[in-house]
Amino acid sequence: MQMVWLSSKTTVPKATAEALDRERLYELLQKNHSKRITILQAPAGYGKTTLLSQWFNQANDTITWISLNTSDNDPIRFWKYVIHTTSNVTESNMYNTLASLFQSQDPSTLEFLIDSFLNEMSLMERPISIVLEDYHLIDNKVIHQMLTQLIEYLPDNVHVYVTSRENLPLPIAKWRVKSWLNEISMEQLCFTFEEIEQFYEKKNLEEKLLHHVLNTTEGWPAGIQLTSISMRTNSNNALTLDKMNPLQPLITDFLLQEILDTLPSTIQDFLLKTSFLQSLEPEICNSLTNRSDSYAMLIELENKGIFTVRLNNAQPMFRYHHLFAEALQIELKNRYPKEFVSSIILETAKLLYLKGDINSAIDLALQESAFTLAESWITEHLVEIFKNGETSTFLGWVQTLRRNDYPVNYEILVMYTITLISALQIEEAGLIIYELELKQQLEQWMDKEENKGIADIFTTLQVYALISMGTGIEKAIEIIQRQVDQGYVSSRWDGIPIRFNLFEHKLTRTSIGSKGRFMSLEKAIPFAKLFRETEFKEKNMTLFSYGASAETLYERNYIDAAIGELEIALKYGHSLKDPGLFIPMYVLKSQIYALNKNFVAAHALLDNVLDSINDKHWQNIILTMKARCFLLEGNTLRAEAELRKAESRQPFWLLVHARLLLATAKVEEALKTVIQVKTKAIEEDQVSTIVEASLLEAICEMEMDHKDSALNALHEALSYGSTYDYVRTFLDEEGSIKLLKAYAKERQKHKKTGWNSVPLSYVERLIESSSQAESSILDQLTPRELEVFQLLVDGATNKEIAQKLFLSEGTIRVYLTTIYSKLGVKSRAKAILLYNQKFL
Repeated sequence: MQMVWLSSKTTVPKATAEALDRERLYELLQKNHSKRITILQAPAGYGKTTLLSQWFNQANDTITWISLNTSDNDPIRFWKYVIHTTSNVTESNMYNTLASLFQSQDPSTLEFLIDSFLNEMSLMERPISIVLEDYHLIDNKVIHQMLTQLIEYLPDNVHVYVTSRENLPLPIAKWRVKSWLNEISMEQLCFTFEEIEQFYEKKNLEEKLLHHVLNTTEGWPAGIQLTSISMRTNSNNALTLDKMNPLQPLITDFLLQEILDTLPSTIQDFLLKTSFLQSLEPEICNSLTNRSDSYAMLIELENKGIFTVRLNNAQPMFRYHHLFAEALQIELKNRYPKEFVSSIILETAKLLYLKGDINSAIDLALQESAFTLAESWITEHLVEIFKNGETSTFLGWVQTLRRNDYPVNYEILVMYTITLISALQIEEAGLIIYELELKQQLEQWMDKEENKGIADIFTTLQVYALISMGTGIEKAIEIIQRQVDQGYVSSRWDGIPIRFNLFEHKLTRTSIGSKGRFMSLEKAIPFAKLFRETEFKEKNMTLFSYGASAETLYERNYIDAAIGELEIALKYGHSLKDPGLFIPMYVLKSQIYALNKNFVAAHALLDNVLDSINDKHWQNIILTMKARCFLLEGNTLRAEAELRKAESRQPFWLLVHARLLLATAKVEEALKTVIQVKTKAIEEDQVSTIVEASLLEAICEMEMDHKDSALNALHEALSYGSTYDYVRTFLDEEGSIKLLKAYAKERQKHKKTGWNSVPLSYVERLIESSSQAESSILDQLTPRELEVFQLLVDGATNKEIAQKLFLSEGTIRVYLTTIYSKLGVKSRAKAILLYNQKFL
């Protein structure tokens, strides 16, 4: 099921010829130059859409217009439409650049999607207006959060317009205080007497009657339009204004009695039967009404002003005003038997399905309780639904079926569980896994031939759930062993490319990487063998495991073993053309080069990777790693330049930027950034980032002479680190060893409440590992180079060193150049500083 882009959703509606130019409201819209968002909030019929369509049809702005409906309550579908339309109107490659991020509804991925979208728009020179029409139809909390994030960081060249009938679940008060908000309310949208007078200018109505229209409608634009239509359709040109008070629930009655009932029966029949179509295409209308003149009919309705809006499109396409469509649907249900209405709706669903609008078709089928039909459509397109990433919509469909006690098939139920896990609804997913396990006991569904493929996927799902929870590894091994004994089972899901990492610089930061909760080697090795030494060795998860293993081994200071796993992961990553696998490996490889002070090799590697990838996000990660290497070299200017090219709000970039701030004595700014990253990491339970950020927090506090705060922050880092055996995070950070020694000394002197949660032996092991690593740096020097280096740090000049060693000054200069290269420094001062930091 390819994504069907409905042009009716993304076209600025064409204002009717008789629509009144409302200059006073245009002035309100013009005030948005210093704002971020304009909200037009009023009940139906107050001209919100008409005002914006008039405003934009007379402007040359770049407009992203999205007409929303209930099927857009899926974060992926919603933002696909927004980004795809923005990409089209700006004639950019924005959508393709961000396409890979539409594969997951994981909160971190969705947040990064908005960050990336913001970055792409900020690169545009032109002003961009994004219109979200009928936002009241959106009730998905994730979409609200993403829109909030968009507004919070909106570039200066972008403005968002939102129309809604209801109060918005957005931080309006906060935006109002920040002066980001331009509001147009129901009171402002009401017609003034002067506007009513202008509207009826050609009808020569008496002033008394115009005042009567104003008083009766209270300036309600739809009521004023209804009055005008009533005058045209009523042969006596008489007005029945007592029915039009918008404060009473008589709007529908008026629409039906004063508008619909006055039309010929053929037109009435056409209107009622097409009322469930969100966009009126003549071809579909012909099929639905058994007519051949639907285009002419739609033109006639438009000419009569019967709440039919022509979309400004190359192909003939219309839509009914939402208020009118709702009234027609009510009348259809009142006028005809339930069975006939249901047949019309289902016929509409089938026509939409044939046209490729699968989502709308399934929504209508579920609305009419045609559960078997809906299930068959869902099942047929299940693989495509997952390819498109619209799993939130899928969740809603399955929940509707289950609420109605419909027994959905096992394939849908298994994929429903996977969707719950990806959406981090772990508790609910656990209940469904238990339900499926219970069904296996009662019905042996996994043993039936027709279910073998999906049963195999369910077995993998059980293992994944156990790994994600960090418990039950023994049970996971037992399940996998049974799967191995049974043998691999093919299914239609085999060809679906699985990307376990869409944007992280470390595989162990992903959900399947357990977010930094490293498994013990005793458990990890037999578990890995089950995958690597069986027919599962080519599965994506097995290939991913090499990269995750490389990062884990590196963190535990098994460098040689990490390099071996890293090279295998690189090979597989390139064979799969999966940057989510090979980019983190290049980051790790350059980190190992930097560990050995081989900065030339590190930069050469990163530059080579940079030249070979086109995706901006992965380029930014490589640039950020280059900045990290420059910082390790002590070159803050080059580090700052690289960070400026890759600016983002990702934890990796922010923490490297915090290190730059530290290196340039901007300690308070660095601490603020670190706390921001740490707070978010705690919310997301990102263990590796909590350890790293807490350690940097401790270093910042110590730089500010806040010893107690520094040791408390270090204790927090050690609490997580000792649980999962972190080593290199502490060894690789400049200044951490002094902190560890101070912490150990404090532990030996005083008994701090709660500090016993960190084994002192773990801290001592880190200090000992650091000493070994520092000694290994000097091991690179020859005996003669060690003599030169020792005299250098003792303060001897080149001449004095030459005299003591009976060498020429030129020879000493050659020795010093070699020593600097091996130590990764560029001057005498840097060499002495390194010695003081590492060996004193």
